Amino acid sequence: MNEALLQSVLPELGRLLRIYREKSNRHLGEIAEKAGISISMLSQIERGKVSPSIDTLMMVCRAQDIDIGELFRRLSPDSPVRIHKSGERLRIERNGIRYEQLMTTQVVAFPIELFLIEIEGGCATEMSGGGHEGVEMGYVLQGAALLTVGSADYHIDESDSIYFSANLPHRLANQGRRLFRAVWSISPPHVDYLNKEEPGER
Repeated sequence: MNEALLQSVLPELGRLLRIYREKSNRHLGEIAEKAGISISMLSQIERGKVSPSIDTLMMVCRAQDIDIGELFRRLSPDSPVRIHKSGERLRIERNGIRYEQLMTTQVVAFPIELFLIEIEGGCATEMSGGGHEGVEMGYVLQGAALLTVGSADYHIDESDSIYFSANLPHRLANQGRRLFRAVWSISPPHVDYLNKEEPGER
């Protein structure tokens, strides 16, 4: 990617770098130190205010364990079809919760994210303690969980499909021993659903 093309995709580049960092629960200072740049510089890159050199971009990607080739593929607006092979997708594992981003749209008018979530027995994810804009949908592949939306609890089991308005506080808790697996969709994409609580805590 040459410097002129990098300049043209600067806002989307910064947004993607910020999403990767936030979803891996890392701070600006941590990534900036590993990349050998200032926190201010990294913040400006994420906000699309500064065009990084190719060398700087490579150091930031290396600091976040991002495949720079995959990042550039996500920035390409030309292809009407995108396929992310197993092993090429963003994966996060923390506190008994595994997350794999299956796909995101690049069309501004239709923002959506599809991911696979796995929750070990006895663990819970506070997907949004205060709610957020948009809607969420899911399909349970394996196991069971307690879905709390607002003040109401819903038991969801294998083969159940779910929809709810995301403006209410919501969480998923695996209160059993069997692994819970589900395909989940959020529109528009959100970033704070990996905060972990133990079941029973509010």
